[in-house]
Amino acid sequence: MTGKRLIALLMCLFFAVGSNLVVPPALAQDGSEDSGSSAPGSTPVTKLEAACFVTWWFHSALGYHPAILLRIENASGHYLSSVPIKFQARFTNLRDGYVNVARDEMRASIEKDKQVYVFLKGPRAFELPIDQNLWPRMECKVMCRVGDSDNESTQTLLITKLDSMTMSFEDATTTLAKQPDFRLGRHNRPTPTPARPEKPLVAMAGSLSPKGENHSKLGMGQFLGSSFIPGLGDDFYSFEKKFGIPVEFDNTKEWTWARYQNQSPDFSLIVGSRGQTGKADLIVASVPPSNIKGEQQVTDLAKAISGKFRSEQTSPPNHSVRYLQTGRLEFGTLSSKNYRAVYFVPGESSGNSNSFIVVVTRLPGNVLSILRTEVPKAKLLRFLAPVTGLDES
Repeated sequence: MTGKRLIALLMCLFFAVGSNLVVPPALAQDGSEDSGSSAPGSTPVTKLEAACFVTWWFHSALGYHPAILLRIENASGHYLSSVPIKFQARFTNLRDGYVNVARDEMRASIEKDKQVYVFLKGPRAFELPIDQNLWPRMECKVMCRVGDSDNESTQTLLITKLDSMTMSFEDATTTLAKQPDFRLGRHNRPTPTPARPEKPLVAMAGSLSPKGENHSKLGMGQFLGSSFIPGLGDDFYSFEKKFGIPVEFDNTKEWTWARYQNQSPDFSLIVGSRGQTGKADLIVASVPPSNIKGEQQVTDLAKAISGKFRSEQTSPPNHSVRYLQTGRLEFGTLSSKNYRAVYFVPGESSGNSNSFIVVVTRLPGNVLSILRTEVPKAKLLRFLAPVTGLDES
C-alpha cells in the first residue's frame, strides 16, 4: 500500500511540473541538472546565446588588439544566480595560423531571457600599417562554459571574421546598439549548434576584402621577374620601402625579427637580423601553394631573397626526406658561396602550415641546425617547429 501511494504521489508531481509549476530560482541554481549540466550521453543544454556582436581593432598604449563586444542572452530557461561563466575568444591570423587568446570570467545574476555584455580583446598587440590591405586577416571564435566543474561542456557562441576598422570602446558600444539580432528567430532549437552569423559574416567579409582584389594580381613568376626584392644583407628600411611597415615584430636577446606581408602575389617574409645591425641575416618566406607553379619558382624565390648574393651560382637542388613524429617531411636544399637555402613542401607534415616555406641565410652552418636553435627562442618562427623536428620531444 505504501508503494502505491508513493507512485500516486510521483504521478501527481509529474503532472504538476508539466502544467504550471514554476521552479524557484534557488532550486534552479542549486540543482545540478538545473544549473545546466547534462548527464553523460544526453544532449547538451544551450545555456547562453550570442544575440549580436561587433568586432574591431582596439587601440592601447602597446598597439592594436583584435577585439569583440557581444550581447549575450541567458537561453538556459533558468535563473543563473552568481554562476561562474568563463569566456574565451580565439583570434586566429588566417595568413600564418598564429592564435591570440583572450579570456574573461564573470559571476553575474542573469534572469531567464535577460542579456549581458561581454568584451574580449587579444592580449597581444599588433602594429597596423597605414595600408589597410596589409592588416592581419583574423578569424574570431568565441566559446563559453557555464559552471566551475570540469565536466561542464564548452559552447561555441559564434565564429566570424574580424572587421577591418579601429575605434574606441565607446564607439563599439554605440555600434553594437544598432546591430540586429542575427539569430533570426532560431530560439528553442533542439541542439546547440555553433552560432554562425550568416548575414553579418557576409557583410564583414566584403569589408575585409583587400582593395587590390579588384585588380589583376601578379603571379609569382611575374613578380620575381619584374620586381626588385630586398634580401640577405639589406637593411630593414629596404623591406619597409618594398612591403610597408611590418605586420608584427619581435626582439629576443640576440635577434630582431619582423614579418612583412605582400599582397600580389600573396606571401609573407619573416626577416631576422642578428645583433643590432638591422641587416637581414636569415629570411623565411611562406607562400600559399596556389601561388607556386612548380619547383623552379621555389628556387627562383630563394635566389631572389638572397639579396646581395643573388648573382652567385648555386648548386643543383638536393632533395631529401625525413620521417618525423609529425609525419613525412620532404625538403630541398641549395647552396652557394655566401648563402644557403632550404625549402619545405607543404602538406607532408601534420603540423605544417600548408604553405611552401623557403629559408635562406648567410650565417655559416647547416640551415636546419640554425632553425632548431632559433625556433624555440623566436615566437615568429614557432610555426616552423614541426618541420625542424622539434615536436618530436
